[in-house]
Amino acid sequence: MKFLFGNKSAEKDIRDWLSQNGYVGNSARFVEVELHAIQRPGWLQVFRFEATCNNVAGDQVQFFGAMRSDERYGAPQIVVDQDLTVRDEQLAIWSDGLITHKRHRK
Repeated sequence: MKFLFGNKSAEKDIRDWLSQNGYVGNSARFVEVELHAIQRPGWLQVFRFEATCNNVAGDQVQFFGAMRSDERYGAPQIVVDQDLTVRDEQLAIWSDGLITHKRHRK
């Protein structure tokens, strides 16, 4: 099932956030960027992602992330951690009461 919401826009938002938070955003390699939850009519979206990226020291870091985006209210909120459990807990908080999509790409 394809979604109408482009993940390229989400990737750009994540790269911009990474660049502003101690990473080299252009070095990010995404394993997945998937819509996790949405609130009708679609302005509020929650994405999950997994990536590897260089930090400013040049070390490669693998992490899991969550992004909450509502274009009506400015820049998205993003949380990244090397622990999948931390990401999944954040997803649960942000997607509470929303329509969720739990299928993971394999």
